[in-house]
Amino acid sequence: MITQFTPYQVEDCLFDEKRTLRFAEAIKKIVKKNDVVVDAGSGTGVLGLLAAKAGAKKVYCIESNPRFIPIIKANAKTNGFSKIIQAIYGDASKIKLPGKVNVIIAELMSTGLFYEPQIQVINHLRKYLVKGGKIIPEKICSSLQLVNAKRDLYGLHFDYDARYHQVEGDLALSKEVVFDKIDFTDIVDPELDRRVIVPATRSGLANAVRLYSKAELFPHIWAGESKFLFSPLTIFLDQEARVAAGQNYRVRINYERGSDVLDAIVTVKKSVDWI
Repeated sequence: MITQFTPYQVEDCLFDEKRTLRFAEAIKKIVKKNDVVVDAGSGTGVLGLLAAKAGAKKVYCIESNPRFIPIIKANAKTNGFSKIIQAIYGDASKIKLPGKVNVIIAELMSTGLFYEPQIQVINHLRKYLVKGGKIIPEKICSSLQLVNAKRDLYGLHFDYDARYHQVEGDLALSKEVVFDKIDFTDIVDPELDRRVIVPATRSGLANAVRLYSKAELFPHIWAGESKFLFSPLTIFLDQEARVAAGQNYRVRINYERGSDVLDAIVTVKKSVDWI
């Protein structure tokens, strides 16, 4: 499973200071002198470079887009880490590493963990993790709420694809409810199938759900919404639901983490209607 970012996306990732400084804080706390580290989905190599700066003796920067391999090497040379950083072209969910590692860094995250193989990569790389080794992030939490999302733009109608942009006129109809908690201390099943009770706070037509995510990189160090990372995701429903304030609704959400959001199945029903 290979996901390739464009140069525009990789640049957005690098210059998302809020996101990158959070990872820098966690890396500084976790990576110890002489550790061996793998940075999966390395892009420009910034997180691998931060691991080298924190004292790692070896960092494997894995990147699936060959364009960025010379960039990782150039950035390593510029910062004096050429002997520490090893840029590896390949699919991080399948690649064979030269040996064991003390720390896995994997920032292959989007809201709801769609599109990128975060789970598959960590499940694969953990076989190289020494006993007591660390994974960044440690945990990921996702929540959802019912919304009435604006569908008319430019005099046209759009309600098939999902969107990461919140549009003026979008209206929240419920509280946020957690539907997914991931702990990387163990293997994680990529398949997600959850049913949650969602209390409506406003009456209206729910034509979509909005998803939110955040990641705990290290205890009490959280990475949430920023310029590049974890923008709220609006998914339009195949079947709209009329909701009333004060009533509970059952939302079922089913998809494989890492898949396209168009493959997700989301249904909303009155709590009493769902057996």
